[in-house]
Amino acid sequence: MSRRGLAVVAVALALFVTGSAVALAGPVSGGPGGLFGGPSDPPALVHFDTDGVRCPDEFAANGSTSVAAGPRNTEITYARNVSLPGPSYAVGGPTFERLNESAYVLDVPIEEAGNASRPCSGVVRYNGTMRIPAGDDPWTLIVKQDGETVTTFSGDSDHSLLGGSTSVSGSVSAPAQTNGSANASGN
Repeated sequence: MSRRGLAVVAVALALFVTGSAVALAGPVSGGPGGLFGGPSDPPALVHFDTDGVRCPDEFAANGSTSVAAGPRNTEITYARNVSLPGPSYAVGGPTFERLNESAYVLDVPIEEAGNASRPCSGVVRYNGTMRIPAGDDPWTLIVKQDGETVTTFSGDSDHSLLGGSTSVSGSVSAPAQTNGSANASGN
């Protein structure tokens, strides 16, 4: 191999080794948002909706969570079934706010909606997606209903050019049962 050929191979190998080391460094080298990730977007409630109110025979209090770590932001999607306190109640407009540097609160109000148009108190499922900056690790998300904490999640998201990972833990609180249960019928 000629000297020119050896020089080309040496330069290519040096670029490969340097590029691999930078890619492995991930978010540390690029600040919040990671290498080539750019600045993080501000925290926000990016989506919220509810299903129609149902009158099931039995209430199933279940929720689901998914967390996706990206180079600039972490998105947390949370869904939960809610037993409404009476036939004239519904889920109101939620609020999402930053509590401190790495803690966030989603508060979902239950509001009186007017006419009692259904034969039961009702059950509804809500679904919300929140965005938090990638540099806010570890993070905490507190989910409240009418100001009472029902769920708390803590997580740590890591993302680099080679992929990402997220670890999440949570705790659940059950609000006190009301007189108007989901299967009560109005006569």
